Amino acid sequence: MGSEEADTVAQEIMAALDDLFRKERRARLQVSALEERQYALAATFRMVQDMEADSAIEEALAGYGFEYYTVDDDAELWISDEHGLMVFLSFTAPGGQYYNYRIVAFDIIGEEEEEGG
Repeated sequence: MGSEEADTVAQEIMAALDDLFRKERRARLQVSALEERQYALAATFRMVQDMEADSAIEEALAGYGFEYYTVDDDAELWISDEHGLMVFLSFTAPGGQYYNYRIVAFDIIGEEEEEGG
């Protein structure tokens, strides 16, 4: 894939992730306000919001052909050989789902073929 196409995909991914993260921040503010009045309801709302954010990120990246790789409890790595892009997501707030992300372009130089044995 050409670098212009990879740049376009990277821009679309950045826009999608930025939008998702803004929505999540708004939801977190709503949870904070709700916690003061109804803690049980706030906890349920937070859990639903976390699941929705996780599935929205997965849907956005999988839609571009990215594959998920586990890094650790606080980070995820998504790789697309087709687009030559990696998206590294890290969760920065303990107990919260505030994200940072990095998008890295790469070239595949060569692939070793498996030897039949």
